[in-house]
Amino acid sequence: MPKRNLKFTDRWMFNRVLCEKEVCRKVLRAALGIEVGEIAYLNAEQAKEPAAASRGVRMDVFAREGSRVFDIEMQVSPEDRIGRRMRYYQAAIDATELGPGEDYELLPESFVVFFCTADPFRAGSAVYSIERTCLEAPGVDAGDDSHWRVFNASAAEDVADPDLRDLLHYVATGRPDGALSREIDSFVEEYNRDREWVTKVLTYEQDTEMRCRRAEARGIEQGMDRLGALVGLLLDAGRLDDARRISEDAAYRDEMLAEFGLKVSE
Repeated sequence: MPKRNLKFTDRWMFNRVLCEKEVCRKVLRAALGIEVGEIAYLNAEQAKEPAAASRGVRMDVFAREGSRVFDIEMQVSPEDRIGRRMRYYQAAIDATELGPGEDYELLPESFVVFFCTADPFRAGSAVYSIERTCLEAPGVDAGDDSHWRVFNASAAEDVADPDLRDLLHYVATGRPDGALSREIDSFVEEYNRDREWVTKVLTYEQDTEMRCRRAEARGIEQGMDRLGALVGLLLDAGRLDDARRISEDAAYRDEMLAEFGLKVSE
């Protein structure tokens, strides 16, 4: 059986490659158009140890440069609520960057960056730059110094900048065609030769998937138990119409579960 290799789009490989500071600087330059100096990683321990805990929220790459912080994420599976994820990550950054009683001026400029293999907004753009603006006065600058960028790799060919186009094309296809993608791919090949690390990653992913399946199975079993109990209570109460209706109407079923104290609080 051939050995399974990790791709750049695998979060663990993405994390480890971007822990190469020069690569990270080039990725940020291509994505954000800014020059980045010396980088300090705030969650680098998870690059080599997939099971290592990070700062509350498991960010792919969380780095600091001077008075700026960067959260860089790889998104492979479809994501319909990416805006809420960015909001959550932004809140996590702000909460950890400001101590009790410290002035808001001490908050660093922050960038939340998502590289997506598909278009999360389904609007056809290759780049989505999301900034806080005032609807009544669009020229007003909120001055919060937070920036969200989402890159849709499936529209790489629409990007004018050659380095960003090369990067997104590599994310979409795995083919290294330009200087930046070839440099990234060389590290991908190098780290795939570290079979001990690859095995750790694959074992962690398999264990995580198994735990999720067990939790899902328990949830289904508990849901069936609650449904069975609800049907019994409705039948005992002579509410035959309600017992029939809950099999077809999910919202009404939730109402009945709540009425009989069987609904699990979220």
